[in-house]
Amino acid sequence: MGKPVVPSEFSYRDKKLGDAEAITVATTPDVFYPTSTTVLLLRAARAALGQPCQSVLDIGCGSGVVAVVLARLLPAGTSVCASDLSPAAVQLTSANAGRNGVRVDCRCGSSFAPWEGQRFDLIVDDVAGVAEPLDRLSGWYPPGVPSEAGRDGARWILEILDRAPDHLSPGGRLVFPVLTLSREEQILERARARFASVTQVEEQWYPFTESLAAHFPLIEELAREGNIRVEKRGSRWCWATIIYLAEGPSTA
Repeated sequence: MGKPVVPSEFSYRDKKLGDAEAITVATTPDVFYPTSTTVLLLRAARAALGQPCQSVLDIGCGSGVVAVVLARLLPAGTSVCASDLSPAAVQLTSANAGRNGVRVDCRCGSSFAPWEGQRFDLIVDDVAGVAEPLDRLSGWYPPGVPSEAGRDGARWILEILDRAPDHLSPGGRLVFPVLTLSREEQILERARARFASVTQVEEQWYPFTESLAAHFPLIEELAREGNIRVEKRGSRWCWATIIYLAEGPSTA
């Protein structure tokens, strides 16, 4: 499979939310390019802003489009933070914040390591996972960006779910994606064990790309193991991104 060509910019505008103008961020080949999952996450995050929000964290920020869009929408003085394991992503997010005239506190580190002792009203998690080895076969991961999510694709999202309650303010909310190219049942069980309420808010299905469909015997194997879930819709096999809103620490 050839190296994917990454556009130099990504423009975000959600017509379903009535956006008249696009917000544009720069992109680079060594940082995750925003996808339709990004759009779904932002739609869910924007809906969550209906409640008072004085602090936001975009974790696994990539190009920083989530942090930049929320910083543009939120009142001046709102604390908007972003972090990523990749130094290149943190640098790009900082540059995109400056390009769009907003302030974002950008830090480098894994999971919540850069935010020890800090709490947020809203956390938007884009640290999803894809079952290995589909991650590399998909072409979504830049060569220098590690995956290591495991054969069930759940390693990193489980860590986020375990640690997020310690970084949420009272009444705080977590928006997170689950790809059916990971063991979603295990992920949702962990989410429901950590939070009082877990609600599905968005869902979108996609046909397999040619690069992934070429490895359909592996896809079938992973599905038999319960590591992924696929559905045949019409004549094509498909997978989905599902977005959830988690609220309140579990009292169990």
